[in-house]
Amino acid sequence: MRLDTHIAASTRLFINIGFALTCRKETLLTMSNRDLITYRKRGLLFWRSRDRILKGGESTALVRSRPSTHSISQPTRTQDYFVEWNAERLGITSAASRTRYIQSWNALPNGHSGKAFGRFHGQCYDVFKVFADDSPAEVMDAYKVHGYVHFLAMLTYPEPQWFDDDAIVRRFRDRKEISILDFGCGLAQQSRALAEYLRAKRLQVRVAFADIPTLRKDFLIWWGKKTGIPTAFLECTGARPIPELPSIDLCFALEFFEHVYDPVAYFTHIDQAMAGSGILVTNMGDHHKDFMHVSPKLGALRQAVHACCYQEIFANFIYQKPKIV
Repeated sequence: MRLDTHIAASTRLFINIGFALTCRKETLLTMSNRDLITYRKRGLLFWRSRDRILKGGESTALVRSRPSTHSISQPTRTQDYFVEWNAERLGITSAASRTRYIQSWNALPNGHSGKAFGRFHGQCYDVFKVFADDSPAEVMDAYKVHGYVHFLAMLTYPEPQWFDDDAIVRRFRDRKEISILDFGCGLAQQSRALAEYLRAKRLQVRVAFADIPTLRKDFLIWWGKKTGIPTAFLECTGARPIPELPSIDLCFALEFFEHVYDPVAYFTHIDQAMAGSGILVTNMGDHHKDFMHVSPKLGALRQAVHACCYQEIFANFIYQKPKIV
């Protein structure tokens, strides 16, 4: 091949690659949350490459509980709630509260979802292990030590855009009432958004959040009062890591089981509280060993769920309990 022909061919190849990457970027920027999770499940952005369509052709609005790179200039509903709650908590104006949040965001490049904040987060783990590590006797205290940093990170999580034919929504939309549990809830973007969506559909909704009582507890109780949705916070403590659970129809336990020392015991309590045909939304894939990932291998949990005959609607993610006869 002549040199000039080779150069021309190489140039066309790089142009085509650049055009494809640009198209992909523009596609992602214009997608809704619902479309984005569908697109990711085809192999992009670190999701496992498998068909996004669920069994029976269903789809879901669920999004990953991971920091999002959305702009702070377009805050999520959770971030707006936070600004309002923090203003009331501190006795300052909403404008002053928003200014504080933006100043905190701008303290590091790309804010609380950027790589610099991620490094800072990891350094906090290393620095404050002197006070509490993730051993069984200290892990509850460790979550309290890191509560503020966790809070800021979780504020960046995306929020699902629920819709009537969603695989979860369609199983409850015709009911008159629903009881939702979010175990290991964090800031509970998924369950709170669903509760508001179903309440708008005229369902009577009750929500229980189960987690270690850090600053997030006050925020979630405030949210319940703000929205008028009956809300309870069930404290997980060293003396009683698994609180008494109410009867439930739907349980979210996302990014949770790998963080507790006996995942099967937690599932057993959830199963006992779950009504027949209830839905469990979780992730039971194995994780890497890391600080606070105290149970990274979840094979025993998967076996326990299978032994209880839960129907798998979405592999390792959405399960339905058998109907009780």
